[in-house]
Amino acid sequence: MSTFSTSLGSSPLDILARPKSAAQIRTGINAREGVSAEAKYQEARTAAEGLVATSFIKPILAQVRESNNAPPPFGPTQAEKQFGSLLDNQLADEIARAAQFPIVDRLVEEFTRHLPSESTEIPSIGMDLSA
Repeated sequence: MSTFSTSLGSSPLDILARPKSAAQIRTGINAREGVSAEAKYQEARTAAEGLVATSFIKPILAQVRESNNAPPPFGPTQAEKQFGSLLDNQLADEIARAAQFPIVDRLVEEFTRHLPSESTEIPSIGMDLSA
């Protein structure tokens, strides 16, 4: 049993679980957890942004930070070296959230494809993700 829990009080796989009955599909609410489809969409979006930030953006930021070989008054201090990864994490999350990467939208589409479409208003950004 997993000890990981999200802000909604269940594991990540439970949040995206397929609804069990036709009544749950019609209302867009998973009665077992009491979580709306919109909340599940937002949770999937947050997870997709985190995945993109960790997998793609953070390694680039870390590589750029580590490639700074400037001499001492201009180079990174000991504190900057020690806390640089924390800054990379925060910056990667901000970039993934603000940049509207198509890969995030595609991941959200995959994570939420089982949700009832009539109850979830997925924001459109004017891109065709069907390809």
